[in-house]
Amino acid sequence: MRSPNLNDTNSTNPVVSSQESKATADSLAKEANEVIARLKSELAPAVTDSDSEGEAWKISVLETIAKWPLANEQVAGERFDYLIGGEAFDWRLLAQRLLSDCGMTIGEEVWRDWLSDPVLFAGFEEAEFMRAVGVDKFRSHLSYFYGVTVEQSLVTAVEEEITHRRVGAGRQLNDQALEQAYEILYGNSRDQLWEVFKLEIGLVAVRKGWRHRDEHSLGSEDAFTYWLFKLRMERSDPAKIASDTRKGLAKLERMRQNNVRRQKMVHSDDLQRQMGKRRKRRTKA
Repeated sequence: MRSPNLNDTNSTNPVVSSQESKATADSLAKEANEVIARLKSELAPAVTDSDSEGEAWKISVLETIAKWPLANEQVAGERFDYLIGGEAFDWRLLAQRLLSDCGMTIGEEVWRDWLSDPVLFAGFEEAEFMRAVGVDKFRSHLSYFYGVTVEQSLVTAVEEEITHRRVGAGRQLNDQALEQAYEILYGNSRDQLWEVFKLEIGLVAVRKGWRHRDEHSLGSEDAFTYWLFKLRMERSDPAKIASDTRKGLAKLERMRQNNVRRQKMVHSDDLQRQMGKRRKRRTKA
């Protein structure tokens, strides 16, 4: 099969010889390296221009993502799956991979703060974000946002509802009780759903008997969540789908606000420590 090309998600993969497949893979890998090299050259002035807190470097990253040719890759023994189920695109994972490869051009704390914020369009207006990443990747990003990010938040929201009900009723809380979230949303336990998912996609553990340790990775967990999302779309009526989507979005925003408050508290603590050190230095002087 032809090596996966992220910019060709709507086409079918023709059967080709192993030589052609290797040549295509090598070509895409070379293209990916060239894209990274161009990004490094674009980001280099950010340090001297003191623009690491601005928007220009973010646009450069998003525009690089628009040119990225690979749906997945292996980097230093680690697999990165950017495109889930041929439909859902995790641009943040790709951005993390690109910025990690760019070294100290942009401070790690700066870009990790940017990528950790789950806002829909990376802090930009919708039209600006779409222009930067391109229409196809924009649509695939929406599929990932609603099919993975919001779906995970929905599960967490239902788990919280179960927790509140049990605690309010004076009942003991355990992992089995939280499994009810999957039964409520998808009609079965998580383990049973995972087994069906695994059979459908042909996922096999690296070692027999190691059901979860070898099977579960970031890519497989995202793929599982997206599979659950599509399962829920098939089984629920439009009103229930809309209600659950609002619940997931509301939970996601609450988690985001909590994270913002936590970051402010950490920043405030850092400032207080810095001021304390300055006062000590002045006292010694």
